[in-house]
Amino acid sequence: MKKILKNVPPLGWGKNIECTFFGSLNSALQFLGEPVNYAYLMGVSAAAFRLKFHQPEWCASSPDAALDGTYPEAAMKAVGYEGEFIVRMIPGQKAIEKMFQIIKEEIDSGKPLLAIGLTRFPDWGVIVGYEGENILCRTYYDEDEEYSVAEEFPWIMFRMKKKEEKPSTEENIINSIKLAVDIVNIPSIDHYANGIAAYDAWIKDLENEEAFRKMNQRELFIHWHINGWIYDSLYDARNAAVNYLRKATKELKGRNKEILKEAAKKFEKVRAELFENWIYFTMPHWVKKGKTWTPKAVINTDKWTTEMRKNGAEALKNIKILEKKAFETLEKIK
Repeated sequence: MKKILKNVPPLGWGKNIECTFFGSLNSALQFLGEPVNYAYLMGVSAAAFRLKFHQPEWCASSPDAALDGTYPEAAMKAVGYEGEFIVRMIPGQKAIEKMFQIIKEEIDSGKPLLAIGLTRFPDWGVIVGYEGENILCRTYYDEDEEYSVAEEFPWIMFRMKKKEEKPSTEENIINSIKLAVDIVNIPSIDHYANGIAAYDAWIKDLENEEAFRKMNQRELFIHWHINGWIYDSLYDARNAAVNYLRKATKELKGRNKEILKEAAKKFEKVRAELFENWIYFTMPHWVKKGKTWTPKAVINTDKWTTEMRKNGAEALKNIKILEKKAFETLEKIK
């Protein structure tokens, strides 16, 4: 019992594909021969314009673009597909056997699936085959170009079905901008502060130094990681937004073309500001020999200090102002 799809593009960190759902979707769709790339999928789904911040406790799930079906559904519609999340609701061997049968059917038909839970880390990857009871996959933690054997059985999968038609490029661009504008003005979604309001929640929590003083070492470590991960994901999203808007500008005409040009320049300022202030948003695994690497510069500390949190909050205030101006420009799209 063996079937393996060949030449599914690899995944990995540090490749400007930090959103694991859309990185995995990009890999799967490219294998299926679709003319897509990561920035396009992030943009056309509006995921490039997202920001969520879990409240009241912090959660590393905040940047997950597949928290609900909004962004995946928009991406699927744009590329002429239908997508379906399959969740293993109950534990036990029977549930696993049922999901494994779905894997077998999809792989046998030549289609990879997206899945979360393939490794011990809750990140998305791509199921590319099976061999006996083993699931073969692409993950962000692969050590080389070879496929990996899944460490765990996934608890959510995403399968795709191609439709006969898809919207025009211009329609996709307009839809994505309108969706981005609609979502950014929603203050909360489930337990997450959202859009512009997410900046306010993030800033308020970073300025609450009393709460950090009460944390034990483990709690502070977790918050340190989450803070850096959300920031890393935010930069990745706005980087994709800039690339998407630049290319989208070439597809539109008249007033909308000029609006996108202006918006691209404003999001470039957001991206630049995010990059300049990365020194305040480190992650624990960037620490080495008393110093901390960041994409901006190496800094002389191996900790997440009070001063870094204070400066980080001030940086977010400035970034929020730039974001509001950028979205005000996008609101002019008709």
